[in-house]
Amino acid sequence: MLEALLLYALAEFVFSLSPGPAVFLVISKSVRAGFGSGIAVALGVILVNVLYFILSAIGVGTALVAFPLAFKALKILGALYLTWVAIEIVRELMADVSDSGEATEQSSRASGSLLGSFLAGVLTQSSSIKNIFIFLAIIPQFIHPQGPILIQFAGLCIVSVLVELPILIGYAYLASRVSKTVHGVTMRRYLDGASALILFGIAGAMFWSSGMA
Repeated sequence: MLEALLLYALAEFVFSLSPGPAVFLVISKSVRAGFGSGIAVALGVILVNVLYFILSAIGVGTALVAFPLAFKALKILGALYLTWVAIEIVRELMADVSDSGEATEQSSRASGSLLGSFLAGVLTQSSSIKNIFIFLAIIPQFIHPQGPILIQFAGLCIVSVLVELPILIGYAYLASRVSKTVHGVTMRRYLDGASALILFGIAGAMFWSSGMA
């Protein structure tokens, strides 16, 4: 079991570092609303992962495959949310161009709700194709049917939290530091523009995979 946990920890480290909807949302929220919002998103992501582990442990995780319409609806909902976030960034960018930029930035940071960021993390991770794939195809590879199933799932869940949460917090910290270091309005606009493009791209990919495109 220890060997399986170590191998899973390595796999989880690679998956957590790789850019995906959760990582880009953490970065986007941290750049625009501060380190606290990035942490809130990360906690929402981790909560969903823990829930997936619980569902998988009691055998309900396969319901996502058994009910394809529900799975598709979940992906569409997540894509719509990411599209809305990207549109909000573009809208504030346009207002920033017409105004001095300073007031817009302050209002953007003030409007960043920690609860909203947490719920954003929950919704985005719930509709993440990569996350679904990990729990349906990767996690079972580290489970030994002859061993205690619940204990193995609990161990994998703890390893997942201990590996992924620090990585997401690290992304949030770096993104917030970059945001504070870059004082130029033009550079901030570039950062916001890049965040919007990335989120639009991820949302488009989610729409495409759901069969809506």
